[in-house]
Amino acid sequence: MTNISSASDRSEAKLSALSEALGALTAELSLDRVLLRLAEITAHLVNARYAALGIPDDKGGMAQFFTYGMTDEHIAQMDHYPRGLGLLGLLIMRPEPIRLARMQDDERSVGFPESHPPMTSFLGVPIISKGKHLGSLYLCDRLDGKPFSKDDEHVVVMLASHAAIAIEKADLADQLQKLAVIEERDRISMELHDGIIQSIYAIGIKLDLTRLTLKDKPEAQEQIASANQDLNRVIEDLRKYIQDLRVGVNLSVALHEHLDEISKGFRQVSSARLVIEVARGFLHLTDERLHALVQIIRETLSNIVRHANATEVYLDLNETGRQLTLVISDNGQGFEPESVSRGSGLQNMRRRVQQLGGSVEIISQPARGTTLTVTLPY
Repeated sequence: MTNISSASDRSEAKLSALSEALGALTAELSLDRVLLRLAEITAHLVNARYAALGIPDDKGGMAQFFTYGMTDEHIAQMDHYPRGLGLLGLLIMRPEPIRLARMQDDERSVGFPESHPPMTSFLGVPIISKGKHLGSLYLCDRLDGKPFSKDDEHVVVMLASHAAIAIEKADLADQLQKLAVIEERDRISMELHDGIIQSIYAIGIKLDLTRLTLKDKPEAQEQIASANQDLNRVIEDLRKYIQDLRVGVNLSVALHEHLDEISKGFRQVSSARLVIEVARGFLHLTDERLHALVQIIRETLSNIVRHANATEVYLDLNETGRQLTLVISDNGQGFEPESVSRGSGLQNMRRRVQQLGGSVEIISQPARGTTLTVTLPY
C-alpha cells in the first residue's frame, strides 16, 4: 500500500511540474528562449544530468542545438556541436521515441564530437506538429544512475506535444513582428502618396489659379511662382522618401534574417549568452550599409568566439535621425587595441566603415572586456 501511495505521489508531482513547465513555455515569445527553457525544463522533469534540443535543417542535419547540463569547459573542448548523425539523425527521420539503457551497446550510436563528455543512458523524443518535425528532445544519464523509465518517456512525450505549440507560437510571434514593420511602412507610404502629395498638388493648382488673377501684379506673380517651385521640391522629396521607405522595408527584413542566421551560428560554437537588441525598422538602410553591418557583426562575433573567452555578449543596433549605431560588447579577457596588427580583421573593418563615411571606436583593456561602436552617418 505504501509503494502504491508513493508512486501516486511521484506521478502527481510530475504532472504538477509538467503543468508549471507548460505555463513557463507558453509565456515566452522569443524562439531561442523557448528552446533553451525547453531543454532545461525537460531535464528537471525526468531528473536528467544532460538535456539538449536539436532543430533540424533542410539537409538532414542540425540547424540549431541547445544544451543543458554541460559546462562551458565541456563545450569549449568539443570541436563541434552534434551534427545530427547516429541516434540524433534517426530521430529526425522517425516519429517514435528512442530509449536505451546503454547507448554504447547500440550500433546506431555514432557521430559523437571529439571530447564529448561520456554518456550512457539515452531518451530521445521527436517534437512533431501537423506531420512536420520541428525538433527533438534528447536526455542522457539520470542523476540517480538508473536508466530512463517508460514513465519518463511518457512525460517527455507529453511535454513534446505541448512544446510544439510553444515553438510554433514563438516562431509566429517573430514573423508577425517582421510583418508589422512591413505593413506599417506600407501604410505610411500610401498615406504620403495618396494623401499628402495629392493635397500639395491641390495647393499648387490653387496658387496657379491665383497667379492668373494677378496679371497686373508681376511681383505677386513672381512670389507665387516661387512658392509653387518650393511645393514641387517638397513633392519630389516626399517621393524619394517613399521610395527609400519601401526599399528600407525589404532591407530591414533582410537584416533581421541575417541576424537570425548569425545568432544561430554563434550559439552553435559558443556557450556565451548572446543578447541582441535591434530596432524594429530602419528608414535609411542601403545595400552598402546592410552588407557592411553584416560583415562587421560576423567578424566581431567570430573574434569573440576565438579570442575573448566571454560568457556574456551584447549587440545593439539602432537608428537615430542622423546615423546608424552598432554596439557590440563582451565581458571577455580584452586586449590592447594598439597592439592589433595592420593586417587584422579589425583594420579591415575600419576601412570598410571609413568608405561609408563612418567611424569605429574600440574600447578594451586586458581582463576588462571589449566594446566596439560603429557609426554610419546618413
